[in-house]
Amino acid sequence: MSDAEDTNWFEEAVENALSIDPEDIAADTDEIADLVFEYSDELLAEYAVKYPSVMDDEAATREGFETRLHQRWGQAFDNLEFFILLNHEAGSTFKQHLIEDDELSDTDPLFSALFRLHARACQVSREVLALIRAGYADGAFSRWRALYEIAISAQFISKHGKDTADRFLHHKIVDDYFEAELLQKHHEELGVKSFSDEEMEDIEERLEQMVDQYGGAFKQSYGWAHVELDENPSRRTVAEDVGLDRYEPYFAFASDTIHGGAKGTLYRMGLTPNTQTEVMATGPTNVGFTDPAQFTVLMLAEVTEALLLNQEEVTWSLVSTSVFEMTHEVIATFDDIRKQLEAEVAMAKGKGYTIGGRG
Repeated sequence: MSDAEDTNWFEEAVENALSIDPEDIAADTDEIADLVFEYSDELLAEYAVKYPSVMDDEAATREGFETRLHQRWGQAFDNLEFFILLNHEAGSTFKQHLIEDDELSDTDPLFSALFRLHARACQVSREVLALIRAGYADGAFSRWRALYEIAISAQFISKHGKDTADRFLHHKIVDDYFEAELLQKHHEELGVKSFSDEEMEDIEERLEQMVDQYGGAFKQSYGWAHVELDENPSRRTVAEDVGLDRYEPYFAFASDTIHGGAKGTLYRMGLTPNTQTEVMATGPTNVGFTDPAQFTVLMLAEVTEALLLNQEEVTWSLVSTSVFEMTHEVIATFDDIRKQLEAEVAMAKGKGYTIGGRG
């Protein structure tokens, strides 16, 4: 649906509901407030009248957009989906292999942490795929940001072993405590139930037990990694330890898509350079998917490697290598389409029209 159509149905609804003669509105604030409440019901009734046709139009617009989007990007999207399925099956089969060989203990913190991180990485990768299939490049890259953090944690735990994994799993209590404190502070404004005194005491007691066991640095954001990092745990130092800090510039860029700052407001991945200042994207667009997809396959491969290489059997080394080899194919598919789009953008700019919106 175009902006003009959006304006037409909305303006019509407002005009139908608010047929107020300005002379009938007194300067009295209370009377104006009464009128607002009176006419808001009429406006809501107008919305209800418009709802069926507006939603039908939007569904048709979305269907048309997604059809065109998949005509261009479909092969790349399918390659990404297959890659995610490959990683999922590798992790699932690996787990079954350990169970059958009686090598997986319910109390093993290393595999508990790595399997959970791998499962989460597969789910986040599917979220990235869902967002780009729907035309949301910025949202997809914001989810990649989470995948990067999962990857560096998985690689760090895989590198340093069971004690590190144990601290990682126990670190949940740190977040439990600080989130509980925030809820206690704001529960009345939110209109939600607070923790009881007994519940807060229990959370505090469990936190102090972990601090006594692991040291004061455990309470920091990446405190579970403080032993290996000489009391200087952070996302960046964890990434440096496992050699993934080269992706930090992209993490910063992905952060722009999440936060409400100027950079993320003035630059959108879903727009081309020549439309950044001309268009304000309010929905899906047809460009910007290359970075989210490419970095997703790279980080998912890192998580899979962190899991599989904790087994000496050569089969799993071969699987991990094949996963990394396949990243090149997925990346190349997205690159080829990106280059084709850039050529079309250059041609369109020369002819005086634009590409890079809901087209």
